Amino acid sequence: MKKNSGFSLIELIVVLGILLTLFGFIVIGLSTSQRRFSVTSARDTLISDIASQQTKSMNSISGSSAYGIYFQPGKYTLFKGETYSASDPENFEVELGENLEFSQVTFPAATIIFATKSGEISGFLDGANIITIRDVQNIDSTTVTINRYGVITDIN
Repeated sequence: MKKNSGFSLIELIVVLGILLTLFGFIVIGLSTSQRRFSVTSARDTLISDIASQQTKSMNSISGSSAYGIYFQPGKYTLFKGETYSASDPENFEVELGENLEFSQVTFPAATIIFATKSGEISGFLDGANIITIRDVQNIDSTTVTINRYGVITDIN
């Protein structure tokens, strides 16, 4: 009598089904992590740019150069001067990234302007100091709160 060894077709199909299910969970987990990383990365870049603009205002040699940030839904612009001018060739735009936007900017006129020498936020209003970045697909968001002195006081 000859003994047949090996796997039946049903056993192979069950194993492949289990492997495909596990692979699907891994792909979903990795894509969620990537989206969270992109929100965190955009937030960290924004915080760095806020500190940079404030430092430029505080170190102004001539004493007449304020620096600021103007927010738009999917990007922000770093500018020099007391007001934002879209036509200024020295402006520098920073894109948030794919599927990211500012869902809340409570600063007046969506602008932060740092005062020359002191680095304080010009025209600061209590309660109007929040910036929220979110994934358009509502997967993740982060909120940055800034005080009148330009210091990040809370990150959620």
